[in-house]
Amino acid sequence: MKKTLWMTAGLGMLMLVSSAHAAIKATDLAVVEANAWRARMGFHLLAIRGDNPEDREALRVLLEEGKQDTETLKLDAEPAREQAAAALADAWKTLSVRALDNPLASLGYADYAAMSEMNTTTLAVVEQAEKAQNGDSDYLNIADLSVAMQRVASEYVALAAFPSAGLPTGTGLEPMDFAIEAKQIDDALASLKQQYQSDPQASDALNFISQRWAFVRGSVPKMSDAESNKVPYLFYRYATQVAERVEQLVTGQ
Repeated sequence: MKKTLWMTAGLGMLMLVSSAHAAIKATDLAVVEANAWRARMGFHLLAIRGDNPEDREALRVLLEEGKQDTETLKLDAEPAREQAAAALADAWKTLSVRALDNPLASLGYADYAAMSEMNTTTLAVVEQAEKAQNGDSDYLNIADLSVAMQRVASEYVALAAFPSAGLPTGTGLEPMDFAIEAKQIDDALASLKQQYQSDPQASDALNFISQRWAFVRGSVPKMSDAESNKVPYLFYRYATQVAERVEQLVTGQ
């Protein structure tokens, strides 16, 4: 009898311990990735709009939410993912410090080291988020579409802020081919609309994304033309709305 009671109690303790941890959802990590690109976009928007207080506050809120999200992932991660989740939280902290300090916005001079660090800290968050992924989640392909759109918007705003602020600075990456990236987003949208045509929630989200994308789609391939008119704030605003709408979908809000 005592042995049975001990085994029952032990099993109960194991269940309590396991219930304190949860598998990290791939969509949660995709949201973190998207928000890392949004943070980079916000960094460069500060330069474009003269360190506007509203832009700085919006960026601060985004960074604080990202801190809370990554800390929650670290606390809830199952043992096999604890190290990856902790590295992601640390990478977000480093990104946050850099994102709020843009010398071009506050002092009026282009600091290549700051631009390079903004690129590398963003990519570090993306890398850690991808390392932590394990398995699939509902609507992950829609979340991945948001990540792709935030990445394009981030690079668009960076180059609009300063011609040498693009991802190649400090990273060794190739310049973004905006025409190819835009076509890939077009194709992904069309495919996802077909896939989720019988899912009202997903369809509503994809229609919202499509509407916002249509507002900026025409300006994307022109980024390689130095004489073309740029619409960085419009891109920032609509990309932000897309990210927030997709986050609502994948978190069930």
